[in-house]
Amino acid sequence: MAELKAASHTAASVTDAPACAPDIRHLAYLDGWRGLAIALLLIGHFFPVPGINLGRVGVNFFFVLSGLLMSQLLFVKEVPIAHFYKRRISRVFPLFYVFLTVMVLIALALGRHVDWREVVSAALFVNNYVQGDSAHLTLPFGHIWSLSVEEQSYVLLSLIALGARRGWWRASRGIALCAGLMILACICYGQMYEGSKLEFQMFYHSEIAAFGIFASALLQLHFSTRRVPALPAPLYPLLMLAALMLAWWSVPLTISAICSVGVLALLVNLLAAAPAPVKKALSFYPLRQLGLWSFSLYIWQQAFYLLHYRQGMPSLTALALALATGICSYYLLEKPVRNYLNARWAGKSETDSAAPGLPISASDR
Repeated sequence: MAELKAASHTAASVTDAPACAPDIRHLAYLDGWRGLAIALLLIGHFFPVPGINLGRVGVNFFFVLSGLLMSQLLFVKEVPIAHFYKRRISRVFPLFYVFLTVMVLIALALGRHVDWREVVSAALFVNNYVQGDSAHLTLPFGHIWSLSVEEQSYVLLSLIALGARRGWWRASRGIALCAGLMILACICYGQMYEGSKLEFQMFYHSEIAAFGIFASALLQLHFSTRRVPALPAPLYPLLMLAALMLAWWSVPLTISAICSVGVLALLVNLLAAAPAPVKKALSFYPLRQLGLWSFSLYIWQQAFYLLHYRQGMPSLTALALALATGICSYYLLEKPVRNYLNARWAGKSETDSAAPGLPISASDR
């Protein structure tokens, strides 16, 4: 997800800045939102709550934040498309492909069967369409479905941005059309596969799962030219609670995929005008730190989740190992490699005067 200042650089958050088109570099509460997302995912995996898939809710938290930030970059600030892709590549590819390589090598060293279809589909970011039932995957690549949705969405959003910059269409109409088609696909799939196992698998597809990204991108584009409405402080946690209630297992997938995610998309876009106590709560230091480490945690936790889920490793042990591995990965691999690539790809003048809102050191996913 898009690029923010590292948590240590966001202590001086501009919480009193104008609520219209905020500068995403200094918004500590968005790092906290990302931290809340990874916390929900980890709880859902290692300490599941009956009745709700908190892992999927955490992914939706990531999606709506990604939509907001991608809209800022591509449509509000109109960063060059090449620059956008370089940042995405430096952010995602090195860590992701190291993870894939390590998991395959471990499987081969242990003499376990490697399904190369799983490897190739994950490597090409299409396993949300071909993985089938993730419970039967031989490698810990099931979670890559959500990264696949994001990568596919980046391509589509960048194409919309390119067409809008060339005057072929209005960006808002392109995003709205995609969001509308996703709602239609969601309704159609719900009718065609209601109550079947296939219905659940279809909701991994980008034409449904990416709705949060596009809904949030559309709202961010809308609010970039209008003042974000300020709601009373109690309404923000109530909106979050409503999103959680709509994600309950008893709620039909069609309603959950549209309404729960839609509420989250609205909520994250309303945070720009949220009262100080709301922003302060999301800027809580541990949440911001989790946000800083979130991509590394997301990538590596799946291996330990499967050790817990399939091999019976105690929850606390698996979670502790996931946290330790993810944090080490951030400082030893993710951060230094990303900074190296960004510095190498950017000319000195671009690095020194980088476009507003595009910091070199970023904490995103």
